[in-house]
Amino acid sequence: MRAIDEILQKALSLGACNKSNDVTDWKTLVWLFFSPQGIEFCEKNNFPTLEMFQEIGENVEGFNVFVDAGLQKRSNDTMIGLIGDTEGELYFDDNTKVHKVVVMHGAKARIILRNFAVVRLYNIGENEVKIHKDKTSVVLR
Repeated sequence: MRAIDEILQKALSLGACNKSNDVTDWKTLVWLFFSPQGIEFCEKNNFPTLEMFQEIGENVEGFNVFVDAGLQKRSNDTMIGLIGDTEGELYFDDNTKVHKVVVMHGAKARIILRNFAVVRLYNIGENEVKIHKDKTSVVLR
Protein backbone atom coordinates (compact mmCIF):
# COMPACT_ATOMS: atom_id res chain seq x y z
CA MET A 1 0.00 0.00 0.00
CA ARG A 2 3.04 2.25 0.28
CA ALA A 3 2.98 2.75 -3.51
CA ILE A 4 -0.64 3.90 -3.37
CA ASP A 5 0.21 6.42 -0.66
CA GLU A 6 3.15 7.77 -2.66
CA ILE A 7 1.05 8.16 -5.80
CA LEU A 8 -1.75 9.87 -3.89
CA GLN A 9 0.65 12.25 -2.13
CA LYS A 10 2.19 13.25 -5.46
CA ALA A 11 -1.25 13.65 -7.05
CA LEU A 12 -2.45 15.85 -4.17
CA SER A 13 0.69 17.99 -4.48
CA LEU A 14 -0.24 18.53 -8.15
CA GLY A 15 -3.77 19.61 -7.19
CA ALA A 16 -5.78 16.39 -7.40
CA CYS A 17 -9.36 16.59 -6.15
CA ASN A 18 -10.45 15.38 -2.72
CA LYS A 19 -11.80 12.14 -4.26
CA SER A 20 -8.23 10.93 -3.86
CA ASN A 21 -8.95 10.57 -0.16
CA ASP A 22 -11.49 7.83 -0.98
CA VAL A 23 -8.79 5.51 -2.38
CA THR A 24 -8.26 2.52 -0.10
CA ASP A 25 -6.96 -0.19 -2.44
CA TRP A 26 -5.89 -0.91 -6.02
CA LYS A 27 -9.48 -1.25 -7.23
CA THR A 28 -10.49 2.20 -5.98
CA LEU A 29 -7.26 3.69 -7.35
CA VAL A 30 -8.08 2.33 -10.82
CA TRP A 31 -11.70 3.49 -10.47
CA LEU A 32 -10.41 7.02 -9.76
CA PHE A 33 -8.02 6.80 -12.73
CA PHE A 34 -10.92 6.04 -15.11
CA SER A 35 -13.33 8.58 -13.58
CA PRO A 36 -13.92 11.78 -15.58
CA GLN A 37 -12.06 13.84 -12.97
CA GLY A 38 -9.21 11.32 -12.83
CA ILE A 39 -8.73 11.24 -16.59
CA GLU A 40 -8.87 15.04 -16.78
CA PHE A 41 -6.21 15.26 -14.05
CA CYS A 42 -4.01 12.66 -15.76
CA GLU A 43 -4.29 14.46 -19.12
CA LYS A 44 -3.45 17.84 -17.60
CA ASN A 45 -0.48 16.57 -15.59
CA ASN A 46 0.67 13.55 -17.67
CA PHE A 47 0.27 11.64 -14.42
CA PRO A 48 1.12 9.06 -13.14
CA THR A 49 4.60 8.85 -14.58
CA LEU A 50 5.71 5.75 -16.42
CA GLU A 51 7.96 4.89 -13.48
CA MET A 52 4.99 5.06 -11.09
CA PHE A 53 2.96 2.81 -13.37
CA GLN A 54 5.88 0.37 -13.58
CA GLU A 55 5.99 0.13 -9.78
CA ILE A 56 2.30 -0.79 -9.55
CA GLY A 57 1.83 -2.65 -12.85
CA GLU A 58 1.19 -6.13 -11.49
CA ASN A 59 -1.26 -4.73 -8.92
CA VAL A 60 -3.48 -2.98 -11.46
CA GLU A 61 -3.37 -5.47 -14.33
CA GLY A 62 -6.34 -7.33 -12.84
CA PHE A 63 -8.33 -4.12 -13.29
CA ASN A 64 -7.47 -3.75 -17.01
CA VAL A 65 -4.51 -1.38 -16.70
CA PHE A 66 -1.64 -3.00 -18.60
CA VAL A 67 1.89 -1.67 -18.00
CA ASP A 68 4.79 -2.88 -20.17
CA ALA A 69 2.63 -5.92 -20.88
CA GLY A 70 3.44 -6.63 -24.54
CA LEU A 71 0.62 -7.57 -26.90
CA GLN A 72 -2.86 -7.63 -25.35
CA LYS A 73 -5.75 -8.89 -27.47
CA ARG A 74 -8.95 -7.80 -25.78
CA SER A 75 -12.65 -7.61 -26.58
CA ASN A 76 -15.38 -5.29 -25.25
CA ASP A 77 -13.63 -4.11 -22.09
CA THR A 78 -15.64 -1.35 -20.44
CA MET A 79 -12.39 0.34 -19.39
CA ILE A 80 -8.83 -0.42 -20.44
CA GLY A 81 -5.52 1.35 -19.95
CA LEU A 82 -2.47 0.70 -22.13
CA ILE A 83 0.73 2.06 -20.62
CA GLY A 84 4.38 1.99 -21.71
CA ASP A 85 5.61 -1.00 -23.70
CA THR A 86 2.11 -2.36 -24.28
CA GLU A 87 0.36 -2.92 -27.58
CA GLY A 88 -3.39 -3.41 -27.53
CA GLU A 89 -5.45 -5.02 -30.22
CA LEU A 90 -8.88 -3.97 -29.00
CA TYR A 91 -12.13 -5.12 -30.54
CA PHE A 92 -15.49 -3.53 -29.68
CA ASP A 93 -18.93 -4.57 -30.90
CA ASP A 94 -20.93 -4.20 -27.66
CA ASN A 95 -23.26 -1.25 -28.21
CA THR A 96 -24.81 -1.27 -24.72
CA LYS A 97 -22.17 1.01 -23.15
CA VAL A 98 -19.48 3.56 -23.86
CA HIS A 99 -16.07 1.91 -23.64
CA LYS A 100 -13.11 3.93 -22.25
CA VAL A 101 -9.61 3.46 -23.65
CA VAL A 102 -6.63 5.28 -22.11
CA VAL A 103 -3.28 5.16 -23.91
CA MET A 104 -0.19 6.64 -22.23
CA HIS A 105 3.61 6.70 -22.17
CA GLY A 106 4.34 5.27 -25.62
CA ALA A 107 1.78 2.48 -25.72
CA LYS A 108 0.21 1.45 -29.02
CA ALA A 109 -3.41 0.65 -29.76
CA ARG A 110 -5.25 -0.81 -32.71
CA ILE A 111 -8.95 -0.25 -32.10
CA ILE A 112 -11.56 -2.09 -34.17
CA LEU A 113 -15.21 -1.05 -33.83
CA ARG A 114 -18.35 -2.63 -35.27
CA ASN A 115 -22.10 -2.82 -34.66
CA PHE A 116 -22.77 0.71 -33.33
CA ALA A 117 -20.00 0.46 -30.72
CA VAL A 118 -18.90 3.67 -29.00
CA VAL A 119 -15.39 4.22 -27.62
CA ARG A 120 -14.17 7.24 -25.68
CA LEU A 121 -10.44 7.47 -26.47
CA TYR A 122 -7.97 9.29 -24.23
CA ASN A 123 -4.63 9.39 -26.04
CA ILE A 124 -2.40 11.09 -23.48
CA GLY A 125 0.99 12.05 -24.90
CA GLU A 126 2.77 10.60 -27.92
CA ASN A 127 1.17 7.24 -28.64
CA GLU A 128 0.39 5.35 -31.82
CA VAL A 129 -3.32 4.73 -32.16
CA LYS A 130 -4.94 3.23 -35.26
CA ILE A 131 -8.70 3.07 -35.59
CA HIS A 132 -10.67 0.80 -37.91
CA LYS A 133 -14.43 1.18 -37.71
CA ASP A 134 -17.57 0.58 -39.67
CA LYS A 135 -19.96 3.43 -40.51
CA THR A 136 -22.18 2.68 -37.50
CA SER A 137 -19.51 3.08 -34.80
CA VAL A 138 -18.15 6.20 -33.11
CA VAL A 139 -14.88 7.21 -31.46
CA LEU A 140 -15.19 10.13 -29.06
CA ARG A 141 -12.07 12.13 -28.23
